[in-house]
Amino acid sequence: MLFLYLASGMQTINLKDRKESADFYENRYSHGYMGHWSAFEKERLLGLIKELNLPSKGRALDFGCGRGIFTAVFLEALPGWEIFGCDISPEAISFAAKNNSAIRFFVLGDKSFSNERFDFIHSHHVLEHTFDEKVTASEMCSFADKNCIMLHSLPCNHEGSLEYKIASARKNGIDSTTGKFFFEDTAHMRRMSANETIALFQKEGFRSRKEFYANQYYGALKWIAESDFKLVLNIANPWQARDAGSFLFLFGLLLKLKCYWFCFFAAGAFEPADRGRFYLLKRTLQTLSFILFFWIAIPVRSALIRKAKNEWQDHRTDKNGSDLFLILKR
Repeated sequence: MLFLYLASGMQTINLKDRKESADFYENRYSHGYMGHWSAFEKERLLGLIKELNLPSKGRALDFGCGRGIFTAVFLEALPGWEIFGCDISPEAISFAAKNNSAIRFFVLGDKSFSNERFDFIHSHHVLEHTFDEKVTASEMCSFADKNCIMLHSLPCNHEGSLEYKIASARKNGIDSTTGKFFFEDTAHMRRMSANETIALFQKEGFRSRKEFYANQYYGALKWIAESDFKLVLNIANPWQARDAGSFLFLFGLLLKLKCYWFCFFAAGAFEPADRGRFYLLKRTLQTLSFILFFWIAIPVRSALIRKAKNEWQDHRTDKNGSDLFLILKR
């Protein structure tokens, strides 16, 4: 049975094994989990894969592909390649297969795919979700061919990012055991450093080739502005500050985040969105907000997205990001 345990005031789902993990994510996907990703994230992945200068032909696996949103990017990034995707959720795989007929999808653990080997393996925010990161890393490596290249993205606990500063300003904002920040998804089991992540794959002969980082500042503002308003109120709640200086920092940040959130909310009225609770009500309010405030919402959102893109282009080697993009080679 699933339950939540409290880690320094943070709730975390206690996933003990693969079966509990599969049941948990099957339920999430059946309610519209991870139904879309923005063009910004897709373009970033496309650019990273192209920079790898992979051969014209090969076999690629999107490990933990979910609904196949990012897997579809491989078709453009790697024309001429065989593309595969796997996940522990049959619900997610069913959705992915229906919407991407050119890609072969399978449920992780399907023995008919156990002998498949791949030249390129990608995972997007998988390692922080798994019940055991060592087991997951070993499973990824079991699919790797002898000259395989891997690309993994995941949240990291490096100092200096806006998210790190927010968590540090909060009472018990960083869990000393898992490295998690207080505002993270309850299904995040850990937040690792680059070195900790590299160590998971070293025994299988993989070494770090490149490390890139995102969300030093503007990227973080962007993803927070794209989130639920409840998260905005929680992440910069000044009443949970650890001292007077932190209170002022969080109070000012809260005002900024509220403005950004509203602009993203209004400007995104006619864009794809996850179909969660109160979907129709949300869409109605978004449409009304767009009609009344599009003249300010669209320019503000566009400016922040542009700054986030420039931050990625100019500062992606700066280690003070909250998201890690790790390229490994065997």
